[in-house]
Amino acid sequence: MDILVRNVKPETKRALAEKASAQGRSLQAELLDVLEQAAAQPLAPPKRRNLRLAVGASMGESTWSRDEIYEAGR
Repeated sequence: MDILVRNVKPETKRALAEKASAQGRSLQAELLDVLEQAAAQPLAPPKRRNLRLAVGASMGESTWSRDEIYEAGR
């Protein structure tokens, strides 16, 4: 399978070509090795996001207490 990567910075291409040359291989072989190593890495768990609750004025009584809202997220 072929993969095309556009908009690679010239300095990035140059650095990869230098690494490839130092290893005695082609740029294509270097890129294939980089991709295979990246694919072999385990996925990092998604980062937990902190959410904020925006509270507005209510015309009636709230059915949830502040403590219930904050305890539910723990």
